[in-house]
Amino acid sequence: MRHPRVSFAAVCSLIALAPPVLAACGPARNEASAATQTPMSTPGMTSTATPAPQARAQSVILAQFARYGSGVRAITYDPARVPVGSDVAVASVVTSGQTLTLLAVRGLPPNQQFGAHVHQNACGQDPEAAGSHYQHQVDPKQPSVDPAYANPRNEIWLDFTTDAAGSAHAVSTVDWTFDNRPHSSLVIHAEHTHTGPGEAGKAGDRLACVDL
Repeated sequence: MRHPRVSFAAVCSLIALAPPVLAACGPARNEASAATQTPMSTPGMTSTATPAPQARAQSVILAQFARYGSGVRAITYDPARVPVGSDVAVASVVTSGQTLTLLAVRGLPPNQQFGAHVHQNACGQDPEAAGSHYQHQVDPKQPSVDPAYANPRNEIWLDFTTDAAGSAHAVSTVDWTFDNRPHSSLVIHAEHTHTGPGEAGKAGDRLACVDL
């Protein structure tokens, strides 16, 4: 069965779960945002509304997984866990010194756990081509397995568990933005990410990779 492509509207509806970046999805407003934008007045005083922080979409990737080949943006290395033709969406939004990253998938096996992280290098034919995780504060000892560096505050982790239909989404918000160092891919791993000393950041085999 071929699954329909994830739409930009679906990406935005998931991003809307995080109020700080609601503006990135267009002009839709809710009561809370309207209240923020409405000037308040008190007798004898003049008040001006404070503009809401501006969210800026860095990228929105919509793709279907395929075997490695020229022009393929979403590569599956293990079609049993990440089937050819399954859908992926990745969105990155920057606002007020924070970075929000959204991952949504559809068409994967149901009720399974996966790890996912932003990696430094672009995807390649070899799953290891994506290199190490992007870290805000770089661990001087690589590969990094120290929880002081390999953690979801210093890296972008997007672990997820698929539902009965094989769909899932995950959101990461970190209190920093990318610098000029490469952050070129998102890698999906075979299991949820470990957090203990000596194994922090590990999540099993690299099943798939998406170029960002």
